[in-house]
Amino acid sequence: MRFAHTVFALLILSLNASAKPITWTLSGVTFNGGGTASGSFIFNPDAGTLCSTGDSPCGMFSNIDITTTSGGGLPGATYLYACGENVVACNGEIPDSTEVLFLTSTAANQDGLDGLAFVFAPIGLPPDGLTDAGGTIDISNSGLFGGFVEEGTCVNAACSAPASPREGDAGSVVSSSVPEPSSGLLLGTSLAALGLVRFRFHRSRRASAFLETPAPPRAS
Repeated sequence: MRFAHTVFALLILSLNASAKPITWTLSGVTFNGGGTASGSFIFNPDAGTLCSTGDSPCGMFSNIDITTTSGGGLPGATYLYACGENVVACNGEIPDSTEVLFLTSTAANQDGLDGLAFVFAPIGLPPDGLTDAGGTIDISNSGLFGGFVEEGTCVNAACSAPASPREGDAGSVVSSSVPEPSSGLLLGTSLAALGLVRFRFHRSRRASAFLETPAPPRAS
């Protein structure tokens, strides 16, 4: 009976499980023409609005703290805010959060200010990219289906596009925490255990029926 109670608790937990926000850290990110990018951000895959594909939710960023150094004609900057999330006036690459993180300042007029964009998956393919599975995502712009990073200056007040961006030529983002078990894993484990309970119950009933069946009378 205690085993059955444990299985039931696992089943309830699986139905209510959610992914843990994950810290992602930039690793070895450099730009062509010189300069680097370093820092981190937190991504919560269970928050935010619909992805452009209709998947919901599409995740949300927080605790953004990324710094670039000078190179390629840009002075470098520190980025703390996500376009479209923290900066409503910005209508550039509004994050399909699993796919794109676009960073700007909080200025009402972004014209001529710095902007930094990370693309974690091929354009148009959310919810690929950042997930609750963690791991390492390449942003070195080294392949057709890989990610990339670029930094430039905003072309207008809403920063709808960057001007003359410098592109990253090496680096990745790496998750620095282990996510909680996914609801799918917990549900699968619970169902497997539930099947074992059912098997043990029926085996017990068959054994009881066998023991309670009277033996046939012996021939005289």
